[in-house]
Amino acid sequence: MVADGAKLNDYLREMNDKVLSKYDVMSVGEMPSSKPEDAVQYTGLDAGELNMVFQFDHVTLAFNDDPRLGKWNDKPVNLVDLKRALSRWQLALDGKGWNSLYWNNHDRARAVSRFGNDSPEYRERSAKMLATTLHMMQGTPYIYQGEELGMTNAHFTDLKQYQDIESLESYHQIVEKEKLTDHATMMRYLATESRDNARTPMQWDDSVNAGFTAGTPWLELNKNYREINAAKELQDEDSVFYFYKKLIDLRHKSDLIVYGDYRELDPEDEEVFAYKRHYEGKTLLVISNFTAKDVTRSYDSETKKTLLLSNYDDDLGTKFRPYESKVYVY
Repeated sequence: MVADGAKLNDYLREMNDKVLSKYDVMSVGEMPSSKPEDAVQYTGLDAGELNMVFQFDHVTLAFNDDPRLGKWNDKPVNLVDLKRALSRWQLALDGKGWNSLYWNNHDRARAVSRFGNDSPEYRERSAKMLATTLHMMQGTPYIYQGEELGMTNAHFTDLKQYQDIESLESYHQIVEKEKLTDHATMMRYLATESRDNARTPMQWDDSVNAGFTAGTPWLELNKNYREINAAKELQDEDSVFYFYKKLIDLRHKSDLIVYGDYRELDPEDEEVFAYKRHYEGKTLLVISNFTAKDVTRSYDSETKKTLLLSNYDDDLGTKFRPYESKVYVY
């Protein structure tokens, strides 16, 4: 009733003409209900409306099979569905509009917990893999606070630890009123999907309250802040933080990464996300293993390629280790 109304384009053009066009600014619309064809109108290169939109297709996957439970579930996100959602927008806006690229925001669970693996063994590796997969796409990347540190879901175990009104109201409705599931199951769902996972205080260091405040924070700290914090990341040149700096630096230096078109490879592959970008005779090949096991994949194996970036120290060719991500250029 309130989204994508018939006069939205008129209002956006008016706002752009009377306000946005007067300043050296960038505009982005939060548009969870918009389809790619809508976004082409809103962000069209000559539309005079917005520069880009936040779409929600990829972050609203894995809703519960029972529609009465809505988003509450603890199922892993299906990679084929994830690729389909992201590729749909990459292809639809290519040459017509501009994508916003993001994994996290204040309303979604932490990306490394939701799309990767937040275990101590694989947290850093999968955080770097997710960063590579997203930052090599066409569009403007957004980095949400703590994402560059590989911050994880809070994994709260007590309902009293939650502050998010959506989480609390959903618990009372689903468990106490309608009795659709039990306490233990709903607590797993909250630990997976609650918005509070993205809202725990920023983890600056390993001091009291992670250096966030000398008082009492409004929301409890993630217990892993002594292992995952900005101060510790800055002391390790191989950290998630410095990997993000590499990605940002590459985008500043490469027109291929910024402007290249997009072509997905093997869309039905349930383990690997692979795609190519093409621009002015050059090709970028991005390959990401979304699993905790070794897999073998071959793409243009006969072509001489230069390894541009990897989240491992060596290159084993067609073998991809757990959460390995590699970027080739040729």
